[in-house]
Amino acid sequence: MNFAMDPINWFKEIPTGIDGTPLPQERIDTLEGILLERYGKDVIIASISRLKSKKNTVISLKISSTGVKIHTVVAKMFIANRFRNELFILKTSWAQGLAVPRVLEARDGVILMEYIPGEPFVDRINRTFEPHLIDRLAEWYYNYHRVHGQIKGDPRLRNFIIHDDQIFGVDFEESREDLWMVDIAGVCASLLDTDPIFDPRKRTLSWRFLEKYLSSYPISPRNETTCSDFISALADTLKQTAEWRKDSRILELSEKIRDEGLPTD
Repeated sequence: MNFAMDPINWFKEIPTGIDGTPLPQERIDTLEGILLERYGKDVIIASISRLKSKKNTVISLKISSTGVKIHTVVAKMFIANRFRNELFILKTSWAQGLAVPRVLEARDGVILMEYIPGEPFVDRINRTFEPHLIDRLAEWYYNYHRVHGQIKGDPRLRNFIIHDDQIFGVDFEESREDLWMVDIAGVCASLLDTDPIFDPRKRTLSWRFLEKYLSSYPISPRNETTCSDFISALADTLKQTAEWRKDSRILELSEKIRDEGLPTD
């Protein structure tokens, strides 16, 4: 279809955020303007698909125009008021060499960025349990915390993509000041609560992730309570996930870890 002619037909119904707030029409209009300016009035949308996002509207678009091969970009249209925060994080991360999508254009609550092909980290690690991937993810987090002085937030493993054996982080709308342990325990919670749930190989990888992260610092932030803090934060995150999913298995897992710790055998 010709994008410039009919942008309202991208969606069967106007998307909403997690609280039911609808995507403002002006966000769609802004994205239309960005694409027209970047690719010209003959821009054609070959396909559009929604990507997972709880708070905002994220779509991938396969586009073409005169002299341009069909390629894919990602557009994030903000419903929640975190546009400036995420844009700053993306641009700063890119400038500092962190593996994140490159911003192509951004204004008025819309970010157009490059599409990162590849496999979701969660699918790869749940299939292969590769220790070197956990090590690389720990290094990614160490560098992110070092560059930004804040946590990424929303550390679900679906927010990472593996492309050419490199790990790319996506979705930074919840980045904020907080304790580094929130991210580290959150990653391990996401590892443990996805199938196969609580697998012994995942328990080993969780401890490996913590140790690799700590070893990245010139002076390790480890102290005498590090392990107990890790267990507590891990249990807290799993409890939050259980409440959100209404999943009694995850709640039982949270209570088990809080009472017994995280065994590796």
